[in-house]
Amino acid sequence: MTAPTTSPPDHEQESTVHRDTGGTLYSRAELKKIHGISEPTLQNLWSDRANNGHPEAVVIDGVMHWYGGKWITWYHELQRQRAEAVTTNSPNLSGDPEDEVGPAEAARICGFADTTTISHYVKNPPEGWPEPSTHDVLPSGRKRPKWKRWQMWEYVAERKGRGHAGGRPKGRRGLAYPYQGDERLTLARQAVAANPGATNAELIPDLQTQTEKLYSRPTWNLILKSARENPED
Repeated sequence: MTAPTTSPPDHEQESTVHRDTGGTLYSRAELKKIHGISEPTLQNLWSDRANNGHPEAVVIDGVMHWYGGKWITWYHELQRQRAEAVTTNSPNLSGDPEDEVGPAEAARICGFADTTTISHYVKNPPEGWPEPSTHDVLPSGRKRPKWKRWQMWEYVAERKGRGHAGGRPKGRRGLAYPYQGDERLTLARQAVAANPGATNAELIPDLQTQTEKLYSRPTWNLILKSARENPED
């Protein structure tokens, strides 16, 4: 094993796992295999590390690796923050990401009024809806699905058409695009218009000073993304 270098390349050559005194190091291929995250998503997370706080890589034999425990803790927190950024009714975006939750808690995480939508999703899953991690067998013999809390965070962060059930047209119960009507979107639009060549990383520090509450960089990154895709109402 060669000594880690300080300038990680943006490619992988093979699937390898290395043990170090600080924990187990996983290549991108191993992260994909263990956590079921696509390689393009993993690459995008790394490319956007200036905004999302992605852990630094350790390079071994020309292949990037990350400490598994540190990486997954960061990834779960990123999903929680992203879910919080796009959910208006999110009282339960806290807790252990590995906790298993039933339909009632899943509904609260997603911002639904009750479990009706969850029941519909189980039978007719929309894009991105996660498979249950386990099932409880009720006295009646019926199986009740349970999901990891982090699976719900991930779904909320990634779901299409904020607040909509699968296949429902935009505009009835949700928003036409993320952050519509949010004053932070107005600030982001103004910042983009005033600095058309600036990156999100360059705009975020100033935006963070313009609101009473301090919002995270991942949150502002999502707001700026919406501002760029939707420059006006």
